[in-house]
Amino acid sequence: MFVKIADDGVLSLEEADDFKRFHISGDPGAGVEFAAVSQDAGEGHYWLDADAIIALSGRSDDDAWCGTFWAMLEKAEQYGFSDVAGRRIKAHLA
Repeated sequence: MFVKIADDGVLSLEEADDFKRFHISGDPGAGVEFAAVSQDAGEGHYWLDADAIIALSGRSDDDAWCGTFWAMLEKAEQYGFSDVAGRRIKAHLA
């Protein structure tokens, strides 16, 4: 899955069922939406609000999808790419 930043700054979550990868596509400076849900982590990486990602998915009421999303974050935490307690996930700009 990946967060797409459109030229007008609107965010969308693409390939929402692909829990094996996560990245950002687009220009982080394109609008205020991305700034509102992210924090620059340096070296082309950003911390993203996990709840904002869930909202972008349109599946906040889908327990199975949300469970798989949180399981992805729990697995990524050991590699420094998520902070489950802080409810955030780190992604690189592709």
